[in-house]
Amino acid sequence: MEPILLIHGYSSEGKEKTVEEIYGSLPQDLRGMFGAENVLELDLSRWITLNDGIRLDDVTFAMQRALTEKYPHLLESGFHVIIHSTGALVVRNWIKQFSPRPSPIRNLVHLAGANFGSGLAHVGKGQLARWGRLIFEGTGRGDRILTELEFGCWKTLDLQHHFLLPENAMREAYQVQEFCVIGSQTLGALRLVPIRYVKEDSADNTVRTSSCNLNYNYISVKPDEGCYDLKVGKLCELIEKRLNDEAFTDRCYVYDLSKLSRKRPEVPFAVAFETAHFGKNIGIVSGEENRGEILPLIRIALEAPFSAEAYQVVADEFRAASASTLERAAQLESNLLEWDKQAQYEGHSQLIFRLRDQFGNAVEEFDITFRSPGAGPGQPRLEGMIEDKYENRGDRGTVTFYLRTQKYNTATKCWDDLLPLIPPVNMEITGHEPLSEDIAFVPMNLELSSQEVMAIIEPFKTTVVDITLLRLPSEKVFEVFPG
Repeated sequence: MEPILLIHGYSSEGKEKTVEEIYGSLPQDLRGMFGAENVLELDLSRWITLNDGIRLDDVTFAMQRALTEKYPHLLESGFHVIIHSTGALVVRNWIKQFSPRPSPIRNLVHLAGANFGSGLAHVGKGQLARWGRLIFEGTGRGDRILTELEFGCWKTLDLQHHFLLPENAMREAYQVQEFCVIGSQTLGALRLVPIRYVKEDSADNTVRTSSCNLNYNYISVKPDEGCYDLKVGKLCELIEKRLNDEAFTDRCYVYDLSKLSRKRPEVPFAVAFETAHFGKNIGIVSGEENRGEILPLIRIALEAPFSAEAYQVVADEFRAASASTLERAAQLESNLLEWDKQAQYEGHSQLIFRLRDQFGNAVEEFDITFRSPGAGPGQPRLEGMIEDKYENRGDRGTVTFYLRTQKYNTATKCWDDLLPLIPPVNMEITGHEPLSEDIAFVPMNLELSSQEVMAIIEPFKTTVVDITLLRLPSEKVFEVFPG
């Protein structure tokens, strides 16, 4: 077995924590799996996440320096990486900024990787969290790291988009094989905490399953070329319709569906049974009761040779593990004093909109409306599936929706997908410049068929929609007079 580097996540540090306390039983488990003599080297990294002034780039640069100065043999001979939570952003950022091609990293295992953020990031930035850190752990709250962990952070979205480009594809260009494992369970005690992000369904009390899954969908929406010459009268007509809540059929925007996840090689993804983000009993890294769920998946991932066929075999095995999780979850029993345990495993989807104008600036004031005009009585609507909406406070122009896209069927004891049942959807977006009456955005209206919606939004996955909203000045902004 090649050397293994472990990289932990946010909030694993404290003023007196040892490396063993950070990683729990995982190092011992790895040696037990492969034999101490076969694990040539097990490097346990640590990084001080909770200093307020440290950014993700700082941690990434420090990782590069540590490897170059003290562990150059890893860079020369190659090594595996196992991350937890925020460690996903650290190692992916390192690959983007410092890794040669092919990368020395062979197989990269994500244990609840926060690839698309965590709802606890903005909760952790509160003053109460700061006091708690200072009193109990002697640290800051990791303010800058938390900013990059917020839903819809542009820096994080750009990091993920880097690997979406064919010339930067993780497996094809860097030759790194990634594997994602996450639980869908919260700790019982957290059910009493009045914060939705510690007890969301289809999440592990910190990271959503869809936020961990690297099989995400990406869609770009841009103005049709003819819209740049749109006359003021026509633009005012469109805006008036939108303000009056009237539907309009003008096609001012075009969208690209060429970067959906199904058009790329599948990244193995598994939802583990009865597993949470942390905790002595069922934590994904150090839990004592779920080692039979986590360790076999880690073994399969670390032992996978570099080949498209072997990678697909692992993807199939991970998918089978998720199916087994749901079968076992269907047998869980609840009582009136407990939460709905089956609902905890109902698949959800994360839908992130990022709005910019044609110059690359954030559209800070906007609204998004979903309509299902053809919905029949009792028919599920996309807008009715939304359970949470989060607007990023630092990167204006970004909003994240969380949708319940599966429902447990008590009669069949299976999870039914809701998306195939919805009617076509109209998606309308209007931008606004509050500081000038001489600036107007061309409103967007897209009609998506039921089939398109199912292709764009999938259970356990994130969909990122990058929208260029056309910003047009009035004729008074710049005039040329005859001489």
